[in-house]
Amino acid sequence: MKRVLVGAAMIMVGSATVQAQDIRPYAGVGIGAFGIESKDGTVPYNQKNTVFGGYAKVGVDLNDYFGVELRGGTVGTGDKSYAAGTFGATGTTFSQTTDYFLSYLAKLQYPVSQDFRVYAMLGATTAKFKSTTSPNVAAANLSKTKTGFSYGFGGDFSVTDQLSVGAEWMQYLTDVKLNATGTTKARLWGAVGTLTMHF
Repeated sequence: MKRVLVGAAMIMVGSATVQAQDIRPYAGVGIGAFGIESKDGTVPYNQKNTVFGGYAKVGVDLNDYFGVELRGGTVGTGDKSYAAGTFGATGTTFSQTTDYFLSYLAKLQYPVSQDFRVYAMLGATTAKFKSTTSPNVAAANLSKTKTGFSYGFGGDFSVTDQLSVGAEWMQYLTDVKLNATGTTKARLWGAVGTLTMHF
């Protein structure tokens, strides 16, 4: 009986070791172009800015096909000038940015080869949108934190066992409502290059 128990214990320890070896934590950055878009049908305006931005990420690959990731980042400010009558009696410059965003993502991945894999991301993002006007138009100035559905895809190439590079596209938020009436809506997307350290 003792031999059976010892054998069962050894099998369980061996199995746990194999499972632990499959789990790989990682950390990295993504840097590139981010799109901030906002529109309002009552003003009306529809502004799209592509700005520089980036994020830091930490995550865990639970196996070759599934992982989870947390990322936080920020983007630059986009401006556009409007003629008199859009926001007020005079010409106005409308500026918009995302002070920060936090994403909570599940990663579905597939190893195409030993060194290259593709992946899809699904989850949610919380972002703080901010808009300002010059000269000041109080009704157009917003500072709102919103959460919405996120999705995207990318690829990752292993340079070494510990280092990989890649590229991805993410739609962080789509048509989140920024005002009480729901007429002002915003979007956030990113197309970046990535650098990841695997542990």
